[in-house]
Amino acid sequence: MFRFVRTATVRYGASYPAALKFAGEVTAYVNKHYEMGMRCGVEMYGAPRIHWHFDIDSLDRMQQFNAKLMADRDYFGLLDKYKETWVDGSLQDMLVALQP
Repeated sequence: MFRFVRTATVRYGASYPAALKFAGEVTAYVNKHYEMGMRCGVEMYGAPRIHWHFDIDSLDRMQQFNAKLMADRDYFGLLDKYKETWVDGSLQDMLVALQP
């Protein structure tokens, strides 16, 4: 079992409401279209970061999901709509192997 975690840092304090809106929209979109059980949250201390995560049973399934997502024009439209919300280069992805 693996956990995928993505974080992104909000560019300005005034962008925080848009970042929260995006976090909810992209989470709902992924869950509706791909049934990933994605969740999102807000970092409580430090930089204003949004976190997304989901668990997946295999690396093969992760690769299949990623291939579908990379071909999804609606998903990329959603990303493009909020592109000015994030600090450039702040997107971080992590894949964690969960222990039984």
